[in-house]
Amino acid sequence: MRFMLMLKHFGLLILFLTSLQLLATQAEPDWKQIEAIFQKENSKFNSINALADFINKHFPEEKEAAAAIYWWLGNNITYDVQAYRQAGNTRNESPQTIIERTFKQRKGVCEGYAGIMDSVLRLLHIPSFSIGGYTRQGEIISPVPHAWVAAKIDQKWMLFDPTWAAGSLVGKRFETRFDPGFFLVEPEQMRLTHMPYDPIWQFSERPLSHQDFIHSKFQKTDLMEVFAYADSITAYENLDQNAKMLAEYHRILRYYYPHKAINNRLDFLSQNLEIARYNQEVDLLNQATTSYNQAATSYNEWVDWHQQNGPRHSETSDRLLLDSGKNLANSLGLLQHLQQASPELSKGVRSLDKAVNSLKKQLEKEGLKFE
Repeated sequence: MRFMLMLKHFGLLILFLTSLQLLATQAEPDWKQIEAIFQKENSKFNSINALADFINKHFPEEKEAAAAIYWWLGNNITYDVQAYRQAGNTRNESPQTIIERTFKQRKGVCEGYAGIMDSVLRLLHIPSFSIGGYTRQGEIISPVPHAWVAAKIDQKWMLFDPTWAAGSLVGKRFETRFDPGFFLVEPEQMRLTHMPYDPIWQFSERPLSHQDFIHSKFQKTDLMEVFAYADSITAYENLDQNAKMLAEYHRILRYYYPHKAINNRLDFLSQNLEIARYNQEVDLLNQATTSYNQAATSYNEWVDWHQQNGPRHSETSDRLLLDSGKNLANSLGLLQHLQQASPELSKGVRSLDKAVNSLKKQLEKEGLKFE
């Protein structure tokens, strides 16, 4: 039995959001021109790849391409208020499933917006990440998870919040209105309102602590010690998904501050790491069982051969015996990794261990040795 990693909805907290002008020093894109190009081509995209191809054709520069996907998301994906209100629930969906559903339905919450932008940028060979964290609106810290995007534009890491490009939540109603205020934002500006769980996504050698973000202490004297974020990102990219979660978990603990937003993330990571561990144990147990079954099959065939041909040896009988020994040795090795298995699997592990050792004794009587 397998379980998919659970993903909590990243949420949105935009209460009477004014257009915060956190734009970088570069000139603002010509949004009307971008709109005109999409309208002129009468573009209706049936896949993320088709959208990426269109942007690649009409917006060849990196900043233009980022502006195009940012504009498209802000004007074509409707914010799903009902899903936001259920943000505390968990859903057995992979990130890719969420992204594809958001694109197909043209409706979603922030991980859908961020995931689509990240996907398009990657298809355009622009380095990009979807970032998880929480946000501040004035003095209000929202513990609801949020997602935004980092992209390396013209060799510099810049940040984007495509969800907040779509409009704002006013009371119980979402008001659709394209807002470019969080396009191409400098990392030091973005962390005034957006706090990543993992400090590597501040793209700063002096990241801000969770405590200082929550208490609005943004002076340089309040920053954490020097942090080699570039090296950390390079190492992060070479990890598998479980190792990424574990590395984030340890970095959050290193700079821990007791707040619901951080505790929510630690609980999420802990739960998913436990599920991942269980899944890995299930895989190991299945592999060990398969190897044992193959060993038992070869041994039974070896017994049958000798019953038909007597005690003499042949190439066939030797091969069957060696095959049995090799598969049993593999099963023994896998069982070594299951000595501290989850309680739910312990009965199955004990049963298999008993069967493996019984066959091992039989093979040892026939002259095979196991280290």
